[in-house]
Amino acid sequence: MYEFFKKEFYGNTVAQWLTAMFIILAALIVGRVVYWFFSKVVRIFTSRTETKLDDIIIDKVEEPIVVAIVVAGIWYGISFLNVASEVYPHILSAVTLVIILDIAWLIVRTVDALVEEYVVPMVANSESNLDDAILPIARRGFSSVIWVVAVVVGLNNAGYDVAAVLTGLGIGGLALAIGARTTIMNILGGITVLITQPFKIGDRIMIGGYDGYVLTIGLGATRIKTFIDNFIVTIPNKVFTDTGIVNVTEALGIKIDLQIHLPVTIHPPIIQEVLNQMKQIVAMHPCLNEDNKISVKSFDDFGINLQCVCYVTPGKPYWQTRSDVAIQILTFMQQRNIPVATRNGLNYYPEDLQQAVKTPKVDVKLSKKDDDNDGLF
Repeated sequence: MYEFFKKEFYGNTVAQWLTAMFIILAALIVGRVVYWFFSKVVRIFTSRTETKLDDIIIDKVEEPIVVAIVVAGIWYGISFLNVASEVYPHILSAVTLVIILDIAWLIVRTVDALVEEYVVPMVANSESNLDDAILPIARRGFSSVIWVVAVVVGLNNAGYDVAAVLTGLGIGGLALAIGARTTIMNILGGITVLITQPFKIGDRIMIGGYDGYVLTIGLGATRIKTFIDNFIVTIPNKVFTDTGIVNVTEALGIKIDLQIHLPVTIHPPIIQEVLNQMKQIVAMHPCLNEDNKISVKSFDDFGINLQCVCYVTPGKPYWQTRSDVAIQILTFMQQRNIPVATRNGLNYYPEDLQQAVKTPKVDVKLSKKDDDNDGLF
């Protein structure tokens, strides 16, 4: 049996191989035990404290610590083996690089969790919307810087000439930049949007044939959710530098444009009655603001066109308000037996149409708003 452990395989005895494997296995077991200890024991104590800081730190450091224990165990186990002199530096460099990357992982995880817990609520409660757009970019930028530094330090410790690598990256980056003009333009467009703030997250905008609410503003692209279809559209930021942007949210409200066609045979007093009633409906609706435009729009070959343009107050239900106004106008016209003109004839109600058309007198009641401003153009 003793002779068996003395046998050599690939320059190491069976005893050496078994020792190295035992140490690596023990490292895996210790890592698992440490992870269990953090999850089942340490978290019980941290959960009893008033602050969440210790909970966040424990939650974010346990995995990197377990990785470090396993890597250290693997390195210690390999040290019991006879490794060729030309291979040993590469193993050492690989272990060093993994440890450095593990430390970077620990820093990124912890800082990101602290930002999510403490900074994000502060930004959400602030009055300014600039920080809402900058914070996601800052978080990604911080993570990128940490990883780049970790890779550079790791390569340097691994024996690579970092200066030569960076020089090569610089020359290659110039060539890449020439071929990536669109990407650079998108980034510049994103910076322009963040500085000038033609819109902010949550605003409804119209640009390039799209109409929707801004979900995110990134360095390369902006994502919006379309107003009607609820589609998610990604718009390259370079579009915002050379295309007009309509910020609907900054307007008085969302426009409602209703048009009613009356027959050309209807008497002017009936037309005025319909206009006045439309003004009263708009003036009394709680979801509409005071600005409205109600008038005779035009005459054409099949009727007299009345137009009602009003604006739903931001935050109020648009579609329901639009339906309410249309139904109230329709109800009034049904009650007065006022017909609607179409290209194929008249749509009228079963009551006596002539009574509505030939009514000589109209009892018109204007609201105070109508007295001040008749709303006609």
